[in-house]
Amino acid sequence: MSNFISDEDLNAYIDGALGEERATLVRNALAANSALAERVARFQADKEMFKTMYAPLAEQPVPSQWIARARRRPDRIWRQAGAIAAAVLVMMGGVLAWRQFAPAPQPDVVETALNARQDNPVEIRGGANGATADRYNAALRRAVAANVRIPDLSRMGYALSGLNLYDKAAEILYQGPQGQLFTLYVRRSDGHARFDQFERRGLRVCIWQDDQISTVMAGNVSAAAMQRLATLSYTGLAS
Repeated sequence: MSNFISDEDLNAYIDGALGEERATLVRNALAANSALAERVARFQADKEMFKTMYAPLAEQPVPSQWIARARRRPDRIWRQAGAIAAAVLVMMGGVLAWRQFAPAPQPDVVETALNARQDNPVEIRGGANGATADRYNAALRRAVAANVRIPDLSRMGYALSGLNLYDKAAEILYQGPQGQLFTLYVRRSDGHARFDQFERRGLRVCIWQDDQISTVMAGNVSAAAMQRLATLSYTGLAS
């Protein structure tokens, strides 16, 4: 068995989803490696933040279309119940397998965001400091007609580099530690709560949506890094 410990191992360890042999390996590594232990602590903090953010969704009634689907296929009732529980775990940064039971994500906002990332019509450029930060935030609020602000992703090494404005939408651009592009496409929500993470067009994509804002994040990052960036983005937009 390989001694390499991945971010997926660490997240599975936090969730109690590792086999005993692998869990013991991770436990010993954490005791011997303070940097790895700190990384796990950050993951745990992120999961708690996701739990806090999405707790209201877990308390909502089961969607009527899910109930109807279960009635049509009684032999799958247990799968429907499992899907509801799994969806909550996903929103806390856990297992993503629930997507096969939940309603399929609408492709429009994701495709629109990725197309915008390719087109990149520059509207505002340069780091946001002082009065410039106010200009960025004012432009973002006007574009999406919501009380939001530019998230600060500097804790992950991402610096704000620009803001592209569209009809009732905006794209926030960041430059990563190795110069890589990371984007947040923001527009008004259609009112349905959504959270998903996947790969498309060679990029890691994360979409989350509450009753106010729909946000699509895209970049050449790992699943674990996207999870942390999504947490910072969510709290940053609403702060």
